[in-house]
Amino acid sequence: MPKPKRLVWRIKQKNQKGSTSSSKPPPPPSPPWVELPREITADILHRLGAIEILQNAQRVCSTWWKVCHDPIMWRDIDMGSDIDVDIGDDVLDELCRVAVNRSQGQLHKINIEHFGNDYLLKYIAERSSQLRHLRLVSCDEISDGGLAAVAKNFPLLEELHIYLAVISKADIDAIGRSCSQLKSFTLNNIGFSGFRGFRSLHFNVNDEALAIAGNMPELRRLALFGNNLTNEGLCAILDGCLRLESLDLRHCYSIDLEGDLGKRCRQQIKDLKCPRDSTSGYEFRAQICDYSSSNDEYPSGLSEAAGLSDYLFDYEYDDFDYDDFTNPFSGEYLDEDGFFY
Repeated sequence: MPKPKRLVWRIKQKNQKGSTSSSKPPPPPSPPWVELPREITADILHRLGAIEILQNAQRVCSTWWKVCHDPIMWRDIDMGSDIDVDIGDDVLDELCRVAVNRSQGQLHKINIEHFGNDYLLKYIAERSSQLRHLRLVSCDEISDGGLAAVAKNFPLLEELHIYLAVISKADIDAIGRSCSQLKSFTLNNIGFSGFRGFRSLHFNVNDEALAIAGNMPELRRLALFGNNLTNEGLCAILDGCLRLESLDLRHCYSIDLEGDLGKRCRQQIKDLKCPRDSTSGYEFRAQICDYSSSNDEYPSGLSEAAGLSDYLFDYEYDDFDYDDFTNPFSGEYLDEDGFFY
């Protein structure tokens, strides 16, 4: 006889799954910022600065990743306000190139601080023909002639601001010729005018002023903080830049505005800052020595270079072989090219 069949009751697997799934919590809602309008998200992210965006913010979520790749986000690039001291120049250089690439030729404004060289400047120039505003702060590796070499790539440039860096007469000439729409120019070379003097003991202190006067007739705003120009250079600027409305001459101690020239400046310029006006609120180091009343501290041939910065005297005296009667900055400690040895 056949064996009787055994009946085995089993719980269906799908019922088991169904019972467990019902106990799972619902998925968390999307982060609140994901629902923000795209333009508001872009505005918030832009305030972080290019470096923070490239290193961190773009990785937060897919929405931010997409926004951070929009060329509109990179029309204004700030490579300065959020720099971490631990980031090397080579990394900053690469981040800047990435930012410029993302602009896809739509870059209008860029600020670079404490890094950069001629190669980076050339890279930017070749990809940013729409640039309107260029600001360079303490870019020590950009050489004399670096700006002259790329000026023709910036035909729409309206504002150029150079702080704590070396710029030559040739640079100013080229910028003036190539950037006919330039309206605002800042040249703050405190800390460098003195070293330039040692390189060439007979440089013309009015070279920069004469280059501005001869090549930048459309200027409305000019700042020459800590410049060595004299009354001759100032007169040339007033004659050559007839549309000038704002002129900053603070710490330009070789200028005398007591007579007719001062009267002319006040009549011709709406917003005038004189050599000894307050520097309160100025964003950069503004301490500079006024040696215009004495030539005792200058090497021979440098008496015209009034206003050498206190940066010039940051040497350790132990580096020199001198006694109490030796001036370590006298001409005998300069080589034939004007450098200390």
